[in-house]
Parts: sequence; structure tokens; C-alpha cells
Amino acid sequence: MSWEELDVNLKGVAVDVISDEWLDEDIVNKAPVQIYKIAKRKGGFTLFMKTPTEDIEWYFSRGLTEFKIGQARGGKFLHIEHEDGQYWVDMQLTKEVYEFLKEFITDQQEK
Repeated sequence: MSWEELDVNLKGVAVDVISDEWLDEDIVNKAPVQIYKIAKRKGGFTLFMKTPTEDIEWYFSRGLTEFKIGQARGGKFLHIEHEDGQYWVDMQLTKEVYEFLKEFITDQQEK
């Protein structure tokens, strides 16, 4: 299995919820993160992130991930969400990151 990796240094926010309800009291983990690496293979990609208390890796599968591009004061950001709504990441969007994940993002847009 071949992996491609991209080393990055991006700020973001990771959110992990315990139910499909997106109510504030259901958020069990909303943490600032530093995304330091993205690895991809044919079936999906993994975000490697540092939180204030631990290092985490979140895997996203091709076809089961939703992407949204937004605009904030600091520039563009990429919202990456697992299809079941259990976890998502908002992270800075750079041209390099967009090009690296483009196949997954355009996959979703073609549905």
C-alpha cells in the first residue's frame, strides 16, 4: 500500500461529538489543533494533529467525507467532516493542501 505524505504546519479546530445531534452540550471535545502531517492513499487520508493534551490521528474515507470551503478573517479554511457527523476539523486552507486533497474534494463535488 503506497502512502503519500505532506508535511504542514496549520492551525485548526477539531470537534468530536457523541451523537448525531449537533447541540453544544453534545460536544465532548472541541480543541485547537496543530495539523502537522497529512497522509493519503487510494481509500482515504489521515490528518495527524497535536492537541493541547495529546497527538491524534483521524482517518477520513473516500466517499464518506464531506468538504466545505469557507472564508474567515484569517483567510480560507477547509471544513472536513466524517459523513456520520461524529467528528470534523476546520483547518487553514493553503493551495498546497488543496492540491494534495483535490482528488477527495472533487470526488464529493461530482456526486
